[in-house]
Amino acid sequence: MQQSQGNTTARMISLRRSKGLGTRDYSISALLSLVTLASILPLLLLGIFGLSQYVAEQHNEQINRLTRYAATLTNAVDRELRGYLDTAEVIAASRFLMEGDLIAFDGLARDAATKARGHIVLIDRSGQQLVNTRVPTGTPLPVTEDMRSLREVVETGKPAAGNLFVGAISNLVLFVVRVPVIVNGEVRYVLSFEPETDVIYKVVQQTYIPEGWLAGVIDGNGRIIARSFRHDQFYGQEASPEFRARLVGSEGLITDSHDLEGRSVLTRYQRSSVADWHILFWAPMSVLNAPLRNSLVLAGALAALTLLASLIAGFLAGRVVADPIRQLLMAARAFGGAKPVHFNRTLMREANVVGQSLIEAASNIASREQALRKSELHTRFVMRELSHRSKNLLAVIQAIARQTSRSTNSVEDFNARLGERLASLGRSQDLLVQRNWQGVSINELISVQLKAFVDTAEPRVTTHGPAMNLSAEAAQNIGMALHELATNASKHGALSVPGGRVGIDWEWTGPENGERRLRLRWIETGGPPVQPPSRKGFGHSVIERLAAASLHGKAELDWLPEGLVWTLDVPESSVTESYSEPSDETA
Repeated sequence: MQQSQGNTTARMISLRRSKGLGTRDYSISALLSLVTLASILPLLLLGIFGLSQYVAEQHNEQINRLTRYAATLTNAVDRELRGYLDTAEVIAASRFLMEGDLIAFDGLARDAATKARGHIVLIDRSGQQLVNTRVPTGTPLPVTEDMRSLREVVETGKPAAGNLFVGAISNLVLFVVRVPVIVNGEVRYVLSFEPETDVIYKVVQQTYIPEGWLAGVIDGNGRIIARSFRHDQFYGQEASPEFRARLVGSEGLITDSHDLEGRSVLTRYQRSSVADWHILFWAPMSVLNAPLRNSLVLAGALAALTLLASLIAGFLAGRVVADPIRQLLMAARAFGGAKPVHFNRTLMREANVVGQSLIEAASNIASREQALRKSELHTRFVMRELSHRSKNLLAVIQAIARQTSRSTNSVEDFNARLGERLASLGRSQDLLVQRNWQGVSINELISVQLKAFVDTAEPRVTTHGPAMNLSAEAAQNIGMALHELATNASKHGALSVPGGRVGIDWEWTGPENGERRLRLRWIETGGPPVQPPSRKGFGHSVIERLAAASLHGKAELDWLPEGLVWTLDVPESSVTESYSEPSDETA
């Protein structure tokens, strides 16, 4: 009995402990903070892994960039050297050298050197200079200093670009390109071209170099030919023997070198395909590592801030989540009672979406009748406007047909001319329809009317004037006039010959009687001689009278010998118009 009571008591104590543990509650802020922390930790680990991959990729990308820039500079230097070699080979092919006439060749070389922006030296096989454009003709000349490249050209019979040396006459540090002069199957002379001393430096300067990076060129003896930074200070100096010894092969990467400023650098080099030179592109490690270092610092700071902000956000979200729920309940009651719905934006996106949907639904129901009324008014307006435009268009077509029939002698001629004029009118109508009958750009009107005769993008047609939109009536009348002018020009005027030109310009003048006026001119030049027509047809009437009369202005036709000139002068009110639909009150 006592054992049974003891078991019962133990079960009750265990139940109370379970119930106490199971009913323990936590605030929503604490729960959201724990969920946020559990969610963000894997992201932080993934971010650390991704950052390490990013660092490795950036290092490879920097090496690839060095390679690309070095290749670009190498191609530019080789291109420059080939140009000098081509110049030298052209001069070396002179017939004066073939004939041994060195006096005549001296004059030719001096003229060529002036145009080539350098100096030309002719040397015999022993190294004796025979012609040198640096000094006057007849001056005693020394033996050349760069015997190495001279012997190379004599022995191989092939052109070569030399290394830096000090010229005996100029006393300048320079390089030359040499080409053989072959006479009777043997190398009799060597022609040297001495470019200006800074030509390779200019090539380096013209090549894109990222900020903080450097580039340079050294010759086969390790002497600096060009340098993007402090060129004048280091020009002609030798690189260290240790560095030169590491320039092995046609290209390579040096990861642990120092430049002349003493900075640790990453260097990419390539060998020239024209000369025994090396082109260098390098970047200080401090410059290369700066973005990565900044990225690491920024990433660490962002990770810490993100973790802190996430915990704070989770805590605050729990405190503010009750307010959106309360607002949604109030909004739902107002919507059900057909009352105005109000909802203040909260931090909960879903609540904002639901609240905004309730507001929009209530607003849509309230405005539906007003929208229906406006739609009915708009439909009535469109029908009236369509009727008005259709009547005007039919009247214009009738007038065109009537006038065309008076100026034609056959049905075929009538059909052709009427078709062209209706097509012109149709193009103007298309523009008006595209713009909802609210005006047409004068540039578009000119382009559409003239494209059947000439491409307006060609220099044969030039337009000039301020931007403006023409009214429907102005577009129809001016469009017809432009069509008739273009038709006449293509048959008898400037557009009938290849060298003809048409200029169209317009401007605002005045004011006259308190209103500006539009002056539009059509000017033909370069066509056949102009003579006034012996018979005036419908096209002439459109150009000279109908277009101007329809727009309450005036038009002039000048049959100048060099080309037809048409001038249209109309008031602003005839070419522009305002457009508005009727409101509820005017209806």
